[in-house]
Amino acid sequence: MQVKDAMHARIITIEPHATLPEAVVKMQELKMKRLPVVHEGKLVGLLTDGEVRRNLPALSEGLTPWEFAGRAGRVRVRDAMRSPVLTATLTEELNHAIKQMLERRVGGLPVVDDDGMLRGMLTLTDVLRAEQGAPRLTWGSVDQHMTGDVVSVQAGDPASDAAAKLKVSRLRVLPVLEGQRLVGLLHEVDVQAEIEREVAARGARAGSSLMLADQTVRQLMRAPTGYLPEGAPMRDAMQRMVELDVHGLPVVDGDGHLLGVVTISDILKIILGQK
Repeated sequence: MQVKDAMHARIITIEPHATLPEAVVKMQELKMKRLPVVHEGKLVGLLTDGEVRRNLPALSEGLTPWEFAGRAGRVRVRDAMRSPVLTATLTEELNHAIKQMLERRVGGLPVVDDDGMLRGMLTLTDVLRAEQGAPRLTWGSVDQHMTGDVVSVQAGDPASDAAAKLKVSRLRVLPVLEGQRLVGLLHEVDVQAEIEREVAARGARAGSSLMLADQTVRQLMRAPTGYLPEGAPMRDAMQRMVELDVHGLPVVDGDGHLLGVVTISDILKIILGQK
């Protein structure tokens, strides 16, 4: 299978001279984490949600809405974008592109032709969708491939401790437990949103000891809508990730106790024959 067989050709792009607020609106409305930056049809950069956050004015500076809008509006996409960009080509073997994404820890690759013109986007979810129809031998169960040593938090833990654990582990989601029973999921995006609300409302400095001081994990967690039962086939894991558009799922036993986590990386390693 080649990259062109799995990528999606309908892509949303932005010009390098556009402002950062324009990019934010586009990314929020379309629920995108990355925008290819294109000039005259050629790929010149990639703007991710991480670059956007790092280049917007800090709320902790105590700016008025007028000042914030003014400063943000002066930042151009070309000043924040990632360049050069890791890319894939139309006729590249899909397995090679998967290896690139795993090794470089990226969730998507712009796809270009021989002239550097942008032709599509390949994401990890695109790979899963393409592999769903591929004839394969049995992959075994989630128990055989999951990570058993899971970084987690307790529902009653201070939210500030959980935020620190997210940062140190570089994970985006943490399982939330009561004892050993799975009761929720804590998302980095929800923690960051709460911190930003506190900074705006109280003027506290982001990262200070005052952040999330009065909150517990339970107040910020989401219900565990996506999880897998013990013994579920790995193919079910792949299908569930595509349905929910997530990159990892907790695995629980019949009593709801957390046994481990199976990730999209586990599935991709199976596809590559590394597991």
